[in-house]
Amino acid sequence: MKRNMQKAEFFIGIVILLGGLFTYGLGVHQLLPVPRPDLVVYGTTLIGVLFILMGSDIFSKPTKEMQILENDERNIAITNASLAYAYKVSTTLFVIVLFALIFMGYVSKVVCFSMIGVIAIGQITWIITAHCLEKRM
Repeated sequence: MKRNMQKAEFFIGIVILLGGLFTYGLGVHQLLPVPRPDLVVYGTTLIGVLFILMGSDIFSKPTKEMQILENDERNIAITNASLAYAYKVSTTLFVIVLFALIFMGYVSKVVCFSMIGVIAIGQITWIITAHCLEKRM
């Protein structure tokens, strides 16, 4: 499961990076209906590189000890608990930053509702996943 996610991240990163570079190379970025078309190239390059870095662990060969630790129930429980805590912290910080940006007037309506939608989708996913896992376990 973890390897498939890393492969998907790596592939998506390659596609986004190459898409941004082709956009720049072909000069299409100047035709995009965005306020700053020059930032499209920088944005896609940055996002592509970040996805590639997140998925680059697929190239490492796991040792026998790493595979044992990965399948250890205690380590799985610790990882799940830390991921849940990190999710709650990042969601809370995201909401605080969104409120501060709205309060200071830096966020437009589209950006505001997009971010609120992301928060809502994350919370709904959390609830549905917990419900499905309760039924299965």
